[in-house]
Amino acid sequence: MAEPYRDFGELTVRADKGADYTISVMDRSSPVTLTAIHAGHIEPLTGELAAAIAAEDHNLYLLCGLHPGSAPRLRVPVTRFDDVRLTALVERSVVAIAIQGVAGEGEVVHLGGANRRLLEHLQSSFEGAGLATAGPAGRIAAHSPARFVNRAAQGGVQIELTHALRASLASVPLGPDGAWQDPAARTERFHTFVQAVRQGLREYLAAQDADLEVALARFEEATREIRRVIPLGDNGHGGCVHHS
Repeated sequence: MAEPYRDFGELTVRADKGADYTISVMDRSSPVTLTAIHAGHIEPLTGELAAAIAAEDHNLYLLCGLHPGSAPRLRVPVTRFDDVRLTALVERSVVAIAIQGVAGEGEVVHLGGANRRLLEHLQSSFEGAGLATAGPAGRIAAHSPARFVNRAAQGGVQIELTHALRASLASVPLGPDGAWQDPAARTERFHTFVQAVRQGLREYLAAQDADLEVALARFEEATREIRRVIPLGDNGHGGCVHHS
């Protein structure tokens, strides 16, 4: 198998955009960004999942391999994928989610990343939907800042689906003919997976809003207390007084 390009720069020099790959960037001014840098024939169904989760609500970045033959070269390691458009989009986001594929016979969702609270919401949502979860599949620390997904303001989560799990999301084989790209080939489990991620995201964002409201209420209470215990100026107005 051909070795992947070392980084995004080498990919753009050696591969032909429009012939070997395409890139889609959708900035919807959302606090959430979905990514799939190994979409298309590189890791089948990862792009379709990311796009379905993003829907019309969230930001989206996809790099899609167009041909099975050239796809292996396009699998740039996540720690070396340095497209400035992706970096800028993620860094403007509150959280990010990367959808990726890994080898594996068991139907498992591997979860990792710097945002532990989002990870916990997603894990709970997956397990509630009957999807088995496990820790990160990769050797590099999932919370490493070298992973672009962790550059969001509150960090991110990397979701890695085994080949067996991805195969269960389509009614046809994940083969070189690309028939699995047809939306009609998506199984009910595909939609269950998408809704599980969206539910986990909703719960996380709602919890963040609640935390913010609590923090603001505490700040206002503390401010009132400070005003009560600290005396105002001699004139009773607390402002500067000009004495003639």
